[in-house]
Amino acid sequence: MNLINYTLFNFIIYSFIGWIIEEVYCFCITGKFKEDGFLIGPFKPMYGITVSILIILKNYFSDYTTLILIFCFFTPSIIEYISGYLLREIFNKVYWDYSNLKYNFKGLVSLKFSISWTLMTFFGLKYIEPSLLNMFIRNEAMLIKLIVFLLVYLLVDFYITVHNLLEINRVNNM
Repeated sequence: MNLINYTLFNFIIYSFIGWIIEEVYCFCITGKFKEDGFLIGPFKPMYGITVSILIILKNYFSDYTTLILIFCFFTPSIIEYISGYLLREIFNKVYWDYSNLKYNFKGLVSLKFSISWTLMTFFGLKYIEPSLLNMFIRNEAMLIKLIVFLLVYLLVDFYITVHNLLEINRVNNM
């Protein structure tokens, strides 16, 4: 099994799972699906990056459950903070704001959601990832083609999104 291919597979899968999680969460809270996201397509790269990093860390520290839990707390929180900061500073976009929650940091991360991410990522590492790993090992050759297609799709989506947001900012700053 190729580790790079498996990491890219995880990035795609968990970016899509992240989109599903956010859509379900938004629907449960507001009664409607989320209309505005960074990318056009059904992917949330923050989730894909986070879980891909955690899977790599899990492979190195699998005997240390407490350390994995600590990683599951800090990794999503750091990725969420960096993502929120970059989106706000580069594109003047705020996709989430935890300012109204107790124990938040600059409205970009909060203890409540960091604990939620900890539980979800630990559950995913323990129960979902082993099944996906087996599926990947059995179907690697076929999945590589799908991964390449979806990565190209994501790159095009990312390019269009960044171009459009920078253009909007340019027009607004005239």
